[in-house]
Amino acid sequence: MSSRAPAAAGRRLVADAVVTVDDRGTVLVPGVVDVVGDRLGYVGPPEGAPEAPGPVQQVGGLLMPGLVNTHAHTPMTLLRGAGDGLGLERWLREVVWPREARMTDEDARWGMLAGAHELLSCGVTTTCEMYLHATAVAEALLEAGIRGVLTPGIFDLGGAGQGGWRPPFEAALAVHRDFDGAEGRLSVGFAPHAAYTVPAEGLATVAAAAHERGALVQIHMAETATEGDGVRAEHGCSVPELLERLGVLEGRVLAAHSVWLSPADLDLYQAHDVAVAHCPGSNAKLGSGVAPLAAFLERGIRVGLGTDGPASNDDLDLWEELKLAPMLARVTATDATAVSTAQALRLATRGGAEALGLDTGHLVTNALADLVRLELDDTRFLPFLDQGSLLADLVWAAGSRLVTDVWVGGRPVVVGRRCLTIDEVEVRAEVGRRGRRLAGLG
Repeated sequence: MSSRAPAAAGRRLVADAVVTVDDRGTVLVPGVVDVVGDRLGYVGPPEGAPEAPGPVQQVGGLLMPGLVNTHAHTPMTLLRGAGDGLGLERWLREVVWPREARMTDEDARWGMLAGAHELLSCGVTTTCEMYLHATAVAEALLEAGIRGVLTPGIFDLGGAGQGGWRPPFEAALAVHRDFDGAEGRLSVGFAPHAAYTVPAEGLATVAAAAHERGALVQIHMAETATEGDGVRAEHGCSVPELLERLGVLEGRVLAAHSVWLSPADLDLYQAHDVAVAHCPGSNAKLGSGVAPLAAFLERGIRVGLGTDGPASNDDLDLWEELKLAPMLARVTATDATAVSTAQALRLATRGGAEALGLDTGHLVTNALADLVRLELDDTRFLPFLDQGSLLADLVWAAGSRLVTDVWVGGRPVVVGRRCLTIDEVEVRAEVGRRGRRLAGLG
């Protein structure tokens, strides 16, 4: 199935409520959202609206920005549930990496399609992916119709006879050349996996190539308490300090996890405008710790939410992260005001978009037309008292099960809870068969 049909020239969506996530936190009851090509036109109340740019659709329900997943390894749908109960290091070395060594490009494509179906159905319109088999993943992202930021994974695979970090780096350069900007929906960056899997020379070289192209560098950072021990022993500094010395922090950087950071590390993030992909569900499941979300926000550090991979979370439902992130911030601070309801919603939408450098995640004129509709005719939105209660119900009660329709770049990709771009039956059969083979079961 293909998502490559052009978007309609224009249409007007009229909803019972519109949550904009704009600078003022505007909530419209009712509201109008105009879609013009792949961008938004007028967003405001029905009264005083300009002439509609096309057909008027009375969609009812609640319209809001699409969710933004800032850190995922979505093809790992093929590994979902593997290694349950293991900490990060054992989970990677004993379960994940052996299975991934058997993975083919076609496996990764089907794993990405399965995950994209899950993401879109949950109202996630943008996903930032870190994975190998990047050409296959790029093609799957385009086929699915989701907005993607693809950062091909770069490891030092020398121990496996693969020639170290240079072959995956060269592959990443080719993917950037071939796919960056494709269909106006796909951006390509670079992902040196971590300071413990890529040597200093590789980190510096990859970062320089990314900076030259204005591309994003995504890297795992301070995920566990002991992750930086090797760097400190070899270089006498923390991982963020090493990255600063190597020039990595001079460009666009997205640091995934960022759980175990010192005040000095936070100073570096702030000074270099390093963005964070906060993955509370994965960090909790693997027992890795809780990132200092409130400290990020207090310092003005850009933060978005990520699911991480569907084998360490184990789902791609960002609504769970939307609730878990402020809950963990509040409980660790023993302060119910540590992260507000509005801040939580922003993390899952506009905050994630800003972390990735994209103009989405908010419903304002000229922003990308990535939006979702939720069913309001549900007990989870009762009793409706005012706009404040609507926002609270959206964050704390609604969830992905109320998502009915999704548009990416103005193009409908989920209609009436049915994904138009991906054949769910075919995907389930392929991923089931391939996942069993990777597990050594057939």
